[in-house]
Amino acid sequence: MIANNINGTIRVFNSVPKVFELKPNVFNYDKLDAEVHYADGFRDLIEPVLKEAEHKTTIYFDSDKDVFTYNVETYTPEELLKQKEQKEFAKYQLRQSRGLESYLKLCAEFRLAKESGSLTPELYAQIEETLIPVRDELVNGQFITAKTKLEFIGSDIIGVELYDRFIYSLSQDIEELY
Repeated sequence: MIANNINGTIRVFNSVPKVFELKPNVFNYDKLDAEVHYADGFRDLIEPVLKEAEHKTTIYFDSDKDVFTYNVETYTPEELLKQKEQKEFAKYQLRQSRGLESYLKLCAEFRLAKESGSLTPELYAQIEETLIPVRDELVNGQFITAKTKLEFIGSDIIGVELYDRFIYSLSQDIEELY
């Protein structure tokens, strides 16, 4: 990356532009000699190596090194805590969304099974009732607790095939989302 101070504003470029706004009549500006680009103020943009808890701020020209770079600041403890809270909140939102989606897919499957006659209305109601604690945890994004509750319920009412598939799905989600 390169940068240039153009009319008091530092602009960043991926490469030397084909047309340079200070020389609008020069086409294929990028094909001119590097000395021309240098004379017109183009310099390398050096990305600082950031340590943990650091972030880059404003870009500036470092005249000692003859390059553009960024100022680096350290996040305050309060900013770090806020970032951590925001990341955790985003994880909860994702888990909640995924949990609701998982449960709704399962409900759709049960409903179709009931409508096709492969599940009696009584068994359908029993499965729905049995899975309420699991559903409540899933729709709140609590996959670990949902799995624990499903393990406690067991496969007697919902069947081994559904139980195994549900446990596998929860295990996959836990591995991915935690």
